[in-house]
Amino acid sequence: MNNPILSIRYAQALFSLALERGEADKVRADMELICKVHQENPGFRQMLKSPVINADKKISVMRGIFGEKITKISMTYIEIIISRRRESLLYQIAGQYEELYLQNKNIKRAQITSAAPLQESVRSELLKLLQEQTGATILLEETVDPSIIGGVIVRIDNTVFDDSIIKKLKNLRKEFSVNEYIREI
Repeated sequence: MNNPILSIRYAQALFSLALERGEADKVRADMELICKVHQENPGFRQMLKSPVINADKKISVMRGIFGEKITKISMTYIEIIISRRRESLLYQIAGQYEELYLQNKNIKRAQITSAAPLQESVRSELLKLLQEQTGATILLEETVDPSIIGGVIVRIDNTVFDDSIIKKLKNLRKEFSVNEYIREI
């Protein structure tokens, strides 16, 4: 079940509690661990989704997996989520928590796509420029895509800056497809 509204509400409740108790960073690490376990273990995902396994058994499994590895706030929160039969949303809640955390700390993700791996000097210059433009701390996520031929594509939030060679070639193709020549008679 994918319900973004519920995921956001549950994540906001956890984030507010973690902020209030001064444990937002620790809970973030807990949510990252939960996401990692969820992504790497299909059996774990199946267990959370299974209607056959009762809530008490799921809670004991979660205690066995995460026990001393996560904070008391996170474990208690997981138990509440399971008792309310929302365990299938746990992965989405953890992801929403991450977004709330980044938003609170004024950190933005920037996806950089380039034709070849960026040199360190270019990366640091680009990072500095993006931080000046946004006024936020930037987390760079780099992707190499040789199909863009050259240049870069930068995505931050809902903004895309496409300075790739392939984009410029497409624009030129559009420009040349329009025939503006008018023959005089």
